[in-house]
Amino acid sequence: MAHSPEKRRVPRIQPFVARCRVEVGERRWSGYLIDLSPQGARVSSEAPPPENGASVVLEVHLIARVARSRLLGRVKWVQPAADGHVFGVVFEGLSAEAERAIGAVVEEFKKRVAALEPGG
Repeated sequence: MAHSPEKRRVPRIQPFVARCRVEVGERRWSGYLIDLSPQGARVSSEAPPPENGASVVLEVHLIARVARSRLLGRVKWVQPAADGHVFGVVFEGLSAEAERAIGAVVEEFKKRVAALEPGG
């Protein structure tokens, strides 16, 4: 099976694993961010997933010693997984603080990858 080229214009951190709390209306449950970009994230959870198009809040510690970031977005897709469900979130209306936190995580990841490359 041929591998299709990456369609995203914004690089994402993958694999990226961070425990998060998912909020959809009054419903709250635990999950894991399993990849991250400045424009969105992928979430894995054992709980039933939110509906496609639902507004969602992801609370996650992106930076050590900093309060949880609240990442606002909309569910773009939902898929079953071996141990629950995976869903994609496109960020919408992020605060400047949340944007800075995501940017800092992405930059730190790039630095670590560069350090692992030959000559890095």
